Amino acid sequence: MKSLLPFLGVASTTLALSIPDTQQILGAFTDFSARETCPQAAKVAAPNDGLHDASHFLSDAVFRSRQAKRLSGAVQVPTSITDYMVDPYDPAFEPFVKFQEYLEETFPLVHSRAKVEHVNRLGLLFTLQGSDTAAKPLLFMAHQDVVPIDDPSDWTHPPFEGYFDGEWMWGRGASDCKNVLIGLLSVVEELFEQDWAPQRTVVLAFGYDEESHGFLGAGNLSSALEERYGKDSFEFVLDEGGMGVQSLGGDDEVVYALPGVGEKGSIDLVMEMAVPGGHSSIPPAHTGIGIMAEILYSLERQELFSPWLHESHPAHGMLECQARYSPDHVEPWLAEKLAAGDAAALGEALASSRGAAVRYLLQTSQAADLIHGGVKTNALPEKISATVNYRVALHQTPDELVDRALRIIGPIAESHNLTVQHDFPNLDLEGTRRQSLLDDDTDAPERTLTLSSLSEPLMPAPISPTDPLSSKTWARFAGVTRSVFESHPNPLASSSKKNPTVVVTGDIMTGNTDTRFYWPLSRNIYRWSPSRVGGTANIHTVDERIRLDVHLEGMMLYYDLIRSFDQWDE
Repeated sequence: MKSLLPFLGVASTTLALSIPDTQQILGAFTDFSARETCPQAAKVAAPNDGLHDASHFLSDAVFRSRQAKRLSGAVQVPTSITDYMVDPYDPAFEPFVKFQEYLEETFPLVHSRAKVEHVNRLGLLFTLQGSDTAAKPLLFMAHQDVVPIDDPSDWTHPPFEGYFDGEWMWGRGASDCKNVLIGLLSVVEELFEQDWAPQRTVVLAFGYDEESHGFLGAGNLSSALEERYGKDSFEFVLDEGGMGVQSLGGDDEVVYALPGVGEKGSIDLVMEMAVPGGHSSIPPAHTGIGIMAEILYSLERQELFSPWLHESHPAHGMLECQARYSPDHVEPWLAEKLAAGDAAALGEALASSRGAAVRYLLQTSQAADLIHGGVKTNALPEKISATVNYRVALHQTPDELVDRALRIIGPIAESHNLTVQHDFPNLDLEGTRRQSLLDDDTDAPERTLTLSSLSEPLMPAPISPTDPLSSKTWARFAGVTRSVFESHPNPLASSSKKNPTVVVTGDIMTGNTDTRFYWPLSRNIYRWSPSRVGGTANIHTVDERIRLDVHLEGMMLYYDLIRSFDQWDE
């Protein structure tokens, strides 16, 4: 067996891929669905609508130069956000005003022909009104904000210079996710330049605090859209994310397109301890910091989480695709374990074989990220706090994780004479341990441990359908994806001369995107920055960058999705 990459999407260099043709996909669903492994949608050719071909984006030198300038200009505006920026009228948000001025200057047709709205001051909503009001609109998302810079001197090129070296665009936001935002606006501008008039409404929604939970931007944008259009009102929602377009071993005969069709849940467990102070020369057996350390140590040692891979998990279907189309590049036991149906054994086997990146797709993660306590070396700490971040696996809930924490922490607190209080008003905890601070009108004890959540816990996201035999929307989305990425060789590989065969299958994300606010708007939510692995680098860290060709390929997909869904009667 050849070496495995530490991700789920892999491709075969030797197996000829047998993709079902249109008749198979649209034929007798009942028996076919039961016996077909990893069914693939038929390719959807671009419509004969008189508009230029999407390949124009990759092949036209003048357009490429203009697109590099557009993306560079966007990177040059430092729209950084911190966790403490909670007022959209805070002066710290002024770069966002400048960024939106740049967008208006760069995309004049979009701003003159679309309905442009500002939601909660800086949230951007572009509505391209279609003539067919019965057709569900399409919703494309991105965010304007970027994560802050630590030390600019660490960067090869200044982080907000927008430096383009002829291949790579360097700078904060180049690949997360001003490439998506600029790509979408560029595609719409290009359509309007060709006098395109939409039949199906297209909506672009751009939040401005995704890197800080999204409540200001996406939280308000989603509410505005739900109020206007209602629940389940969009054909699909497409945001950033996913696992891109992947191949194995540098061979591009078969590649996997991996949109995120679900996300893990999350909860931040906040622990705040209050204990008596005093002089450090006469300490107790365990200071508050020592007790908190014992709690964190125990959380990391007891009732540990296990991977679980049920057939309902999107990764199960993706692995079936690998076993079918890339047998030379997967574990020799994979097909057998998939068929056995033992979710625990399969999950542990995959996690052990492929490492942490795969393990945490299948199990809950726990990370003690913050701890504070003490003010001076000769003063005992009186206030100690710690925060533990959990990303909740698909087979668990935030309630279960809080129950587990209370089981582990309770005996420790009792042994140190701490009174435990907690406030989780929206969680369904076991009744024997329910104690809400809101109902406690007594004086606070001298030694307390208070447990709460930093923000409202998030359940794992609903899973979007990925069976082309039962979901017409997914079949068309996947068919367009195949058509776009099978239309040309990999532009990142100079030796690649063959057009690839594309397998489209769903995945989940370990993190959360702004789609967490959009669940009511569509059953078909896709989180996918359609970029090839190796074409982006260093998201959220030093020397973030993207290959221009990768950016242009993503634009090809947006362009053909809009065109292919425009006149489609589902």
